[in-house]
Amino acid sequence: MRYSILIKIFILPLMLFFTGCFFEKTPDKKEEPIAEVPKKEVYPIELDEKQKKVYKALQLYINQLKSLNANNIIAMTYPKFFTVFSKRIYRSQILTMTNSSNIEILDFSAKITQIDKVNTFSEGKFAKVGYTSTVKVHLKNSRLYDTELSLNTLYSILARKYGQKNIHVDTKTRVVTIKKQEKMLSIKENPNDWKFVGDNPTYRELYYPSFLPYDILDKI
Repeated sequence: MRYSILIKIFILPLMLFFTGCFFEKTPDKKEEPIAEVPKKEVYPIELDEKQKKVYKALQLYINQLKSLNANNIIAMTYPKFFTVFSKRIYRSQILTMTNSSNIEILDFSAKITQIDKVNTFSEGKFAKVGYTSTVKVHLKNSRLYDTELSLNTLYSILARKYGQKNIHVDTKTRVVTIKKQEKMLSIKENPNDWKFVGDNPTYRELYYPSFLPYDILDKI
């Protein structure tokens, strides 16, 4: 029996640093204001100003996947996708992952690896984007893959799909680790924000011709 695995990303802790000093003030001397040093933004890949905006939007989208927030994930999905794919089913798939009695997502990490050149089309802008994800899933239902042989079979199935180096199955702890390269299209129809849709052979063959603007289809 196959189960769809939706990614959940660990939330990075916020670290705040405070420094201060106290001193006696002289009556006739005004205190000089302290100029704030602007925080420098650091990106793991080289980006121009347009690409940086896409990067930030993709980070925000990934953050919604962290919490499996169905409403926010759908809100950041390219809306025309739902003209060919049921929004109700899409939402149900997300909610199923949050209440599954079969699996538990233990950890997720992701690194943005691709923000292509931002192109224009008749209704706005678009860019190809991508990230590497690593997810650890616990098979908490002991009746699933309840033997070492069945776990090895699961490994073989996943290894054929994602590659042997990207799969690890711990037969003792029943934890499956999957590393994937995720590809997406980022689309901004004026005056809306950036939205995202998966970019894979299935989508290109079955869905894209039905909802994607023709002048994006011609360029990807």
